[in-house]
Amino acid sequence: MTPHEARELFSAAFDSELDAATQGAFDGALASDAALATEYAEFCSLLRAAAADDAAHVAAPDLLPGVQRRLRIRSRGRYYRDRFSERAGLGARSPLIVAAVMLVFAGLIWLAFRVVQAIAV
Repeated sequence: MTPHEARELFSAAFDSELDAATQGAFDGALASDAALATEYAEFCSLLRAAAADDAAHVAAPDLLPGVQRRLRIRSRGRYYRDRFSERAGLGARSPLIVAAVMLVFAGLIWLAFRVVQAIAV
């Protein structure tokens, strides 16, 4: 096994995914090349350190409520009031109201064209 082929198997060897024949060839390549063995040892230590860092990683705190509170204080309640988005404007009914107004407007235009057409005939 060449050093290049052995390097490609570093991850599989670390995870113990190699079959017996490939593992034997990999171990032989490491035994015959000291630099390759050193690279593999560094690779393994790097993965172990990353796994330990992942295990010790603490979840980040939720900053949104604090930011919203400070914005509310600095804006004197203008932003991020309790449920301000539901009280501002028409809320969830807005699209229905706009659709109804447009329907009435279209009906009035249609009626105006019918009246003009009846007068013209």
